[in-house]
Amino acid sequence: MRVAAVAIDALVLFFVAGVLIIAGSVNLLLSSDFDRVDASGSSISLFWALVGAVPAACFLYFFLGFAFWGKTAGAAMMRISVVRSDGGDLGLLGALARVTGMLSYVLVLGIGAVLAYVLRGTPAAAAVLVGISLLICVAGLLWAVFDPYRRALHDRIAGTIVVQGV
Repeated sequence: MRVAAVAIDALVLFFVAGVLIIAGSVNLLLSSDFDRVDASGSSISLFWALVGAVPAACFLYFFLGFAFWGKTAGAAMMRISVVRSDGGDLGLLGALARVTGMLSYVLVLGIGAVLAYVLRGTPAAAAVLVGISLLICVAGLLWAVFDPYRRALHDRIAGTIVVQGV
């Protein structure tokens, strides 16, 4: 159920990212008169602003979904929702904690990527660092297999559980 919900959420976010990037690209194309002249500086700035808005849109998607409904679109379609460990609604702080926990995976992967870039002269060490960061993320997600309440690392960080039929 959770994997299917994540897949649906990924599709929603790909659509949102696509709309933002296509809007910026079309504006850039139109301002350059279909590549006959250089694009204006404001069009280039708007393009990069819309590309930069993608992570913010992803954050807002999860934060607002958890804060006000306790679920995202994918979770709603799979009939699951997120609640506090005591069964209460997440609220704003609980949603912020859960999204922060989810972002911990991105942070670990980012640190691994930066360290691999720093050590790019030694490919074996760079590969080991990327592998370690991936293993940490996978371990955080697989934690749910062994937890009696099926909580992943981000659920433990936020003090949340996923429940069915809500």
